[in-house]
Amino acid sequence: MTSLDRSDRSLPTFITLVVLAILLMTFDIRSQGEGVVSVMRGGVQTLLAPLQRGATAVIDPVADFIDGLSDITSLRETNEALRAELAAAQAKLAEAGDALARLETLEALYDLDLEEIEVGRTPANVIGRPDQFDLAFQIDKGVNDGVIEGQPVIDVYGFVVGTVTQASPDTAIVVPIQASRNKISVLVGSQVGLLGGNPGSPEMTLDIFDARASVREGDQVVTAASTFPPGLAVGEVVESVTPQSTALTARVRPFVDVESLRVVVVLAWPANGQTETVPAGETEEPGGDQEETTDNTGGEATDTTDTPDTTVADG
Repeated sequence: MTSLDRSDRSLPTFITLVVLAILLMTFDIRSQGEGVVSVMRGGVQTLLAPLQRGATAVIDPVADFIDGLSDITSLRETNEALRAELAAAQAKLAEAGDALARLETLEALYDLDLEEIEVGRTPANVIGRPDQFDLAFQIDKGVNDGVIEGQPVIDVYGFVVGTVTQASPDTAIVVPIQASRNKISVLVGSQVGLLGGNPGSPEMTLDIFDARASVREGDQVVTAASTFPPGLAVGEVVESVTPQSTALTARVRPFVDVESLRVVVVLAWPANGQTETVPAGETEEPGGDQEETTDNTGGEATDTTDTPDTTVADG
């Protein structure tokens, strides 16, 4: 009985003490002039202040980093736009440069002097290459323009380029002398030789089988009267060579850079249908100035059965 009485008394005593403590706290708070909510708010702020400082120390750098990423993304987009504008400007500049180069070559073409070579000339644009591993290239003139297989091709400065190997109605294929399997007849001074290409090399090989003298570095190599009209510049000797017995082999550097060609000239060689009437008593001298006599009757047929042709050009 005694233990039960004591336990019954302890519970009311505990409750009484708790209530008394709350009353004392309330009295103390009120005596300080602050409400319970204010005291709790202050306590909470005191407890959270270190957490806020820690959160600020962590979150602010992260926020700055995210802002930096955003700025970097914006800069990248700006750079991409600027790169695109630069590429477009460079493309326009390259196009203008190509047009200027083509204009310069056309101007040079008008200044090209082939009066001594009495052959037809057909200017043509280089429009592409049939094979990226081959030096052969395509031009925009063909059979309809008088371009046929076998005709020689030169550049606008009169240097030898190559030969027409295929001709279609509107286009043709030109094989440069560097890539041709056929050798061409050339002159170095007064010595005649054969010039052929070397696969994979920009230089060509000159063979003179009846060499009477040495060839020197810088000697000019020109065409002989064969596949090409005579006297066209081909290239120059790379280094001096002395004949061994009666034979001589030298290296030649062509004047034409095939990959930079934009405009070429196709020559109608040999000149088909070219007839000249030479006055009686006169003899045609190759290479000299001559006076041609032609029938300028506007294409009308002239009966020359009974009358010998003794036409002499006036003036």
